[in-house]
Amino acid sequence: MLPEGVDNEGYARIRGLMRLCVLRVWGSDRVIAGMDPWVAVDEAWASMAEHDFRSEGPFLPFALRVARNKAVDAKNRAEARRRDRSLEEPIAMVGGDAEPMVLADVTPGSPGADADYFSRVEHVEVIQRLAVAEEAIYDVLTETERSVFLAVRVAGKSRAAVGRELDPPVTGQRVGQIVAAATMKIRAHVEKQGA
Repeated sequence: MLPEGVDNEGYARIRGLMRLCVLRVWGSDRVIAGMDPWVAVDEAWASMAEHDFRSEGPFLPFALRVARNKAVDAKNRAEARRRDRSLEEPIAMVGGDAEPMVLADVTPGSPGADADYFSRVEHVEVIQRLAVAEEAIYDVLTETERSVFLAVRVAGKSRAAVGRELDPPVTGQRVGQIVAAATMKIRAHVEKQGA
């Protein structure tokens, strides 16, 4: 089931942007508590489908907001599990308050989780730029540039360590040159795409 005005190509594009939104909340391309980002995207899409994709305003900002909220929920659930507590677990009340509370009531969300956070155009543009940059990593860079760039910029490995892992091995200085060239190619692709 697709929202009105969204074809299969738009569906794939929106879901890709939702994935990037989830990764942005989680901080990097990693699994949170046994979930990959597509699970959070699927939860968000199913949630929107249950309500017939009704949104106030444009659909894309709404979809990104729902994905972001699902990512925050997954992060909170992971934190609660790490502490061996359920978000639905009652918490002790101080001062004899008659209204029982659960951990979810007092677990802070992230700043900007309010309803219009992603409705501003600049936030949608940031997610779209991330999608174009990710596309550049896989479509524009050579295999060596991609592996070196991801190892240094994403995995945080030292240039010398990455250089030793290459076949044939290269110096840390050469790895720095490869990363710089890859960064320039990614920027050029993003600018060329107008994102």
